[in-house]
Amino acid sequence: MNGTYQRVFAREYNGSIATFTESGTHSPVAVLTPGGAICTTLFCAGAVLERQGRKGEFMHARLADSTAAFELHIDRTDQVTADILESMEIPCFATVIGEARITGKGGAGRCTVRVIEMREVDRYVRDAWVLRTADLTMRRIEDLRTALDEGRRDARLDALVLHYHLDASRLRDLALMVKEAIKGVNAPHASSPEAGDPVALVLEIIREHGGKTGISLEEVTRKAAKHGLAASEVKQAVESLLLEDECYQPARGVLKVL
Repeated sequence: MNGTYQRVFAREYNGSIATFTESGTHSPVAVLTPGGAICTTLFCAGAVLERQGRKGEFMHARLADSTAAFELHIDRTDQVTADILESMEIPCFATVIGEARITGKGGAGRCTVRVIEMREVDRYVRDAWVLRTADLTMRRIEDLRTALDEGRRDARLDALVLHYHLDASRLRDLALMVKEAIKGVNAPHASSPEAGDPVALVLEIIREHGGKTGISLEEVTRKAAKHGLAASEVKQAVESLLLEDECYQPARGVLKVL
């Protein structure tokens, strides 16, 4: 998995009615969620509850997290994803990387995800995704609350006020959604490194699998993906570990703990 992916809960995503493009950039049009997430590509996890269609046709599926369900679309030319979806014994847990899309206007808008990559996972990975998404969502909520309290405005905040009438009450509703979302996560998982701290997880992978010669960044990324981390999060975690002298590079692209 490469690139930067946005994590949002399905309920927040499905409540989106606006798009957003950062001024002065060539960024694609993104879905702007009620909580201020700017979504072009999503990293989702949940339970696949149903599928429609067959290989060679447009396929549809529902991926439910602990708040609501993402509506997934698979292009008829995407034979790889179609094979994966058809092979799943539903219900099952899965992760999805997909393009955020919104159709219609205003309150009639409908949010979908065009699947780019899909794979079956276990509850452990799903729970890790829920906890990490909860952490990121709360950070967005706190940033927005601070901006409102201090009277700071920018293009994104203006759009949130215009389209979602953003205020302290709506931020509280989002925070309550997060609180409800994490109730379904088993307590033992909450203490695992990947649950809320990507840096701790990446360090644990390097320590456990580095051996005498170290471990490649590609292998770290592959192992971290099994625990619900996107490649961009692994890259940021590695940069943090190198900066804090927790690990070093004995060779280019190879990591080893100090």
